[in-house]
Order: sequence, then C-alpha cells, then structure tokens
Amino acid sequence: METLQTICIALIQGITEFLPISSSAHIQFPALLLGWDDRGLHFDIAIHAGSLLAVVAYFRRTLAELGIGSLASLKNRSINVHSELAIKLALGTLPILFAGFFLAEFAANEARHLVVIVATTLGFGILLGLADWRTTRLQARGHIFDDTNPSYLAAIVIGIAQIFAIVPGTSRSGVTITAALLLGLSRTQAAKFSFLLAIPAIMGAFALMLLEVGEAAGSFNLVQFVIGFVVAGISAYLCIGFFMTVIEKIGMWPFVIYRLVIGVLLGCVLWL
Repeated sequence: METLQTICIALIQGITEFLPISSSAHIQFPALLLGWDDRGLHFDIAIHAGSLLAVVAYFRRTLAELGIGSLASLKNRSINVHSELAIKLALGTLPILFAGFFLAEFAANEARHLVVIVATTLGFGILLGLADWRTTRLQARGHIFDDTNPSYLAAIVIGIAQIFAIVPGTSRSGVTITAALLLGLSRTQAAKFSFLLAIPAIMGAFALMLLEVGEAAGSFNLVQFVIGFVVAGISAYLCIGFFMTVIEKIGMWPFVIYRLVIGVLLGCVLWL
C-alpha cells in the first residue's frame, strides 16, 4: 500500500506539473480526500527533481542553443536570437524570485485552504478559457501568429503573471499560458515559453527544499525517493510531449472543462 501511494502521488506530480491544471492542488487531493499521509520533504525533492529533469530533457536542444548562443553573444558583444530568448527568460523569472522570497510563508500556510484552491481552480480556469476563446476568434479572422519569441515587455508581463502560481490551484503553466495567449502568442509558442520559464522556477523551489531538508524530520527512504523521481520524471516527460503535440489541435478547453469540474467537486466536498 505504501508503494502504491508513492507511485500514485508521483504520477499526479508528473502529469499535472506541466498541464494547465495545477500540480500543487492535485498533490493535496490524496491527503484531503483519502486521508493519505504526507510523503515528506525528501519525497517532494524527488518528484520535483524528476519534473525538472523531464523538462530539461525535452527541451535539451533549445537549452543547448541558448547556452551556445549566449556564449557567442558575450564573445561577439552582440545580441543574437538565442541570447535574446535567454534574456527574456531571465526577465520573466525575476518577478517569481522576488515574490517567492516575500510570499513563501503565505503560500505554504495561509493559501493552502481548500476554499482558496476551489476559487483559484475555477477562477483561473475561466480566464484560461477566455484567453483560448480569444485565440480561436483571431484564428477564425485569419490572424497570422508570429511564432518568434515574445517581446521583452511580454516576457516581463508573463513573468509577473507567474507570481499568481504561488497560490495553490492557480497552475503555473496555466497562468503563464493564459497571459501569453492574451498577449498574442500562438498556443504552441505560449506553451513553449511557459515550459522554458518553468525551469528556473522549479530550480528555485528545488533549492529552497534542499535548504530546508537539514531541518526536516523523519528518516530518508531511498526506495520511496527513487520511485518518486523515476515515476514523476517519466510521466512529466510524456505529458510535455503530448501537450506540445496536440495543443494546436485541441486548444485549452479540455483543460478548462476539467478545472471547472474539479472545482465544482471540491466545492461540494467543502460545503456539503
């Protein structure tokens, strides 16, 4: 039973981390609805490490181009398309770094109430639906989306939107994709920029966990750690691939409907 619970929670993390449905909210569901015990900080580190490795592995070519392009830019003292994207990702990351520093305690305690999760699941789900509806209308009018990287201003705005992801139920990918769509990016480009922006965000959360691990109570369970890392990593990689493949075909509405259903069900659990 212990192993089954570990696999289930790691699967939830891997599947929901990059889909616009909120991993932080779903991770709490087993405890809220089934009474499962928290796996502990070591396990949180394992599943976040798996998710991080998955997104790095999927975008390995893009990341290699960013690194090589940035080095070339420094050498030639000029901006190229790859170093420009690296700068935009850095600008988009700054807001969450500052917000995470000042709001970490709020996110860990005050914002984890079920009523907050219900409100954010429903509210930000509706916003995602409106953003996708706008994109569909633009497509119907024959609008040609510019699939180059977002502007510097757009990158900053998307980064500011990412601050809302501190609150459980919001969905980091959901809120950044919503902002990107409203700023005129195509679904594919919005998803790609969101996932690349996830790398420093997850690294930051991972670093905070490592700082806390020395104070964490409980023994280290190697089997649980390995299972969490592997299951979360593989499921996250497959989900990223699935999402990037079908996003232009199916749009965001399947995820919007899912969020609305989950939000209503959680509301019933809370108030009935």
